Amino acid sequence: MRLPDPVLNRISFVLVCPSVFLFAATCNAAESVGQKRGVIDRSEPLQMVHPDFELADGAAWDGRGSLFVPDVKGKRLLVFNLRKPAEAPRVRNQGLGISGCCYQLGKLYVSDNANSRIAVFSQTGPPKTLAQLDPKKRPNDLVVDAVGNVYVTITGEGCVRRIEANAIPDQSQGDAQMRGRAGVFVDHLDSPNGIALSPDGATLYVSSAKTGLISKITIDAAVEKQKAVAFAQLESTENGFRGDGMCVDRAGNVYCTGAQTVTVFDPNGNKIDQLRTPERPINVVMGGIEGRTLFISTFGGLYRQSVHAYAVSPNPPISSGAAAPSGNSSENDDLSTQVRGNLSAKFNVVYADIDGRRLLMDVFTPSASRSSPNPAIIVVHGGGWVKGDKTKFRALSLRLAERGYVVAAIEYRLAHETKFPAAIRDCNAATSYLRKNAARYGIDPNRIAAVGGSAGGHLVGLMAHGAQRSNLKHPSASDMPSVLQAAVVMAGPLQIATGSIADRSRDPAKPSYAVQWIGGTIDELPEQYHLADADEKIDAQSPPTLFIVGSLDNPARNQAARNKLKALGIATGLITHEGAKHGHWNQADWIARVVADIDSFLKLHL
Repeated sequence: MRLPDPVLNRISFVLVCPSVFLFAATCNAAESVGQKRGVIDRSEPLQMVHPDFELADGAAWDGRGSLFVPDVKGKRLLVFNLRKPAEAPRVRNQGLGISGCCYQLGKLYVSDNANSRIAVFSQTGPPKTLAQLDPKKRPNDLVVDAVGNVYVTITGEGCVRRIEANAIPDQSQGDAQMRGRAGVFVDHLDSPNGIALSPDGATLYVSSAKTGLISKITIDAAVEKQKAVAFAQLESTENGFRGDGMCVDRAGNVYCTGAQTVTVFDPNGNKIDQLRTPERPINVVMGGIEGRTLFISTFGGLYRQSVHAYAVSPNPPISSGAAAPSGNSSENDDLSTQVRGNLSAKFNVVYADIDGRRLLMDVFTPSASRSSPNPAIIVVHGGGWVKGDKTKFRALSLRLAERGYVVAAIEYRLAHETKFPAAIRDCNAATSYLRKNAARYGIDPNRIAAVGGSAGGHLVGLMAHGAQRSNLKHPSASDMPSVLQAAVVMAGPLQIATGSIADRSRDPAKPSYAVQWIGGTIDELPEQYHLADADEKIDAQSPPTLFIVGSLDNPARNQAARNKLKALGIATGLITHEGAKHGHWNQADWIARVVADIDSFLKLHL
């Protein structure tokens, strides 16, 4: 659709996960009530994962199927296969007294308390020293940001030290050791212990073992030494405060262990939930196959608890020297997540703030200078509206950016955080943000496109064909149009109120993803299913829409939509990749072909 002048008018959007929208009258209630219910899933019990530790401490999740848990007293590092929970953990390393871990950029960063150093494990081999500290000032817990800066609590020194991401190899050690500067980042802290980083990387949280105070440090790159302010306070117990390990979820809620409980605070420092554990908790990390499990290290072992929240996934490798997610470290691999020299990257850009919930995108920009602004693409991940995150289509995003597009890979709120229509409103807000900030990113605001697959493909279709619906937008984003000029739907269903999505919602034996996301079946919430149906919204103002699917998926999907578009004279088409399965756009054999097909279509219609 083209917007009337002088309004900016060419944005296209494609997503990779199906989505559904609640009836407008219930939307705002669903968004606000979701957080008030608390984040702990009380329908699921606290479960023991593994008791065999001398003392479990700060664990780390790799964003996929592995959980790293150190036994600080037993001097072991255990790795749990989350896809096979009955399988015994394997020992990754012995001999290191690790008190904290953080997985980031394809590597495991550890606080080697026993040896007063920060070390890094790559895919294989022994750990390399990143920073050697004073033996009298042992590191406690640590976090690592999206580009590799390390923040570590030094309890005995009363400070947080920062190890810069540009640490270089020590040639005298034959590249076996890496040493970086570990300057004091914030001091005058009382017994700093646990540490966590906000999802946007802008704020540190530090807990005090003695006082139970949780401090907040706003990271200011222009200031060498930062200041801490009070954020929240743990409750006093007969055993003291014992503020210890911490983590955050994707919504920015802060989880902190204390003498008897894990307490959850919202981003404003208000207590919203609490979980008592059988033994004193020591540390927490969020992860799991769907990213909705809180793992709690205690004096009695490792526990797990389901939550109504999502983990912050680690950033994939962005530079050479770390293996790609495929396991292939080749820098020329089509699935490589390395940000090469012809691109620049900005991670965790805040594109909207909805009642304190910051929504983030990663923006990849071609470095080559141009006489005119670049076209743009919004990429939205899939996962059935219930799982996934903005990093999952990283390789696809980078390959598209290398074709000359500014690419924004966005997150949106999923089913177990907030029900429909939050997700589609988030997606529309991302489009409005890029249009409003086009000059900042070198974007032509009349040439913005979006790409997505599976459930995200549905959301892209809904954005493309439902952009005029005010109940699919956040009020805060209403000042800037979110209309798209083109859309690419990869194996995403546009029909929600009819067809397989509606039919599966009626199965009581297995609640479908749509039921989890919308909050009921087609018979219980028909208005919401119709509101979420992109096929029903196709009209003369719809933008050109390409459909991509594998022959082993369901090529007939969305034929009704293609017929409608053709009848209206709107450019559309179906590209079927012979022998490809669902999700083939993330596979090495197909990603180059998918990118080429998307590029060819958008060059014609942007």
